[in-house]
Amino acid sequence: MSEVIDLNYIKKEQERFAKHLETRKGIKYQEGNLKITEGQILHLQSELFEVLNETKIHKEYDNDVDRNKLLEELSDCLSCIGNIANSIDVDLIINTEIRQVSDLIKQFRELIYDTSRLDKVPKIGVSRRKLKEIIVPNFINMVYSLGFNLDELREAYFIKMKKNYLNPKFK
Repeated sequence: MSEVIDLNYIKKEQERFAKHLETRKGIKYQEGNLKITEGQILHLQSELFEVLNETKIHKEYDNDVDRNKLLEELSDCLSCIGNIANSIDVDLIINTEIRQVSDLIKQFRELIYDTSRLDKVPKIGVSRRKLKEIIVPNFINMVYSLGFNLDELREAYFIKMKKNYLNPKFK
């Protein structure tokens, strides 16, 4: 059964944080320019790899997972997704079927592959569809498969954003 998930709060908060960085640090984010940068892709991929490291699913000898750290890393991915969505001016209202993923390693590999190709499509409409119909739904399924729900992810996201506003490197 399909579920409609509204993640537009991420776009709004990322836009607000981008304005904060521009005011405080002079950093100008590329918002609404209808282009995904390689830096944005690498940022999302690096956060996905941090999630992978926290899950330890690739480390048979170590299964001591810090669930709070894992949730924080998932929320960092959300920030990257929001920044990309703002750049290509796409809403984040997702219609998807939530399902448990049995092979998380395969899920990570597919997400990395799909994100690496996000800026290689010929038209912005294809990038928008790929983000909304493939990347974000697969990310959401991964969140659930790791034992979290979207309310927990949202809470972790806003806790992390609060830390970001207080972080001296962002002041």
